[in-house]
Amino acid sequence: MKPFSARRRQSVQAAHEGFSRRGLLAIVVALVSLLAIGVPGASLDVPSATECTVEPRPEDELRALFRQAAATPVLDSPEASPTPAVPPTGDPADEQTVAEISATWRQFIACINAGDQARMFALFSDDMVRRQLFIDIAFGVTEEALFAFLAATPVPLPDPSVPVVAFTDARVLADGRVAVIGPGELGRGDVRIFVKEGDRWLIDDWFDLTSSGTPAAGTPAT
Repeated sequence: MKPFSARRRQSVQAAHEGFSRRGLLAIVVALVSLLAIGVPGASLDVPSATECTVEPRPEDELRALFRQAAATPVLDSPEASPTPAVPPTGDPADEQTVAEISATWRQFIACINAGDQARMFALFSDDMVRRQLFIDIAFGVTEEALFAFLAATPVPLPDPSVPVVAFTDARVLADGRVAVIGPGELGRGDVRIFVKEGDRWLIDDWFDLTSSGTPAAGTPAT
């Protein structure tokens, strides 16, 4: 599947060079806001920054994941024949599962509104964290710069406007993960995939169906 693209999450390097925390999250905010498109007249449910209560990822875990990402081989060039991304298939998820992944998603948006990157990392699987860190490393972010940024006091967005929209198409994949398909950047569909680790669901992947499923040059080889 296509990794979370670089344009969806601005590199920490930009923030480290003087951009605000709002700049760091702007692309994620813009993407998530698209989920509200097509719901005219709806009363938007915008989680408060105070709802971002998940414990932050421990620093030692993040450092280990950073070093793994830094050691990941890189593809020199994309494949000659791109493979289009396709909607995931599977049986509909039950109500309890939908409620649980919805709670994870709500917490994630609350942490976006809180400007709290360390807590956002806590809502990602290890694989998802590595993909995010790989993007930062590709932009030249050092381990020291990343952890100096994460150690700073989070600054909530001054005007939180990222809404939660109910999941209406959640499907259980063959490997037990759950995929949710919603409105995308060009209307075709944004896919978020959740994986259960212990007693909670984490965000494991995120891609849109408007783009090729082929990794771009400079992405991790898998």
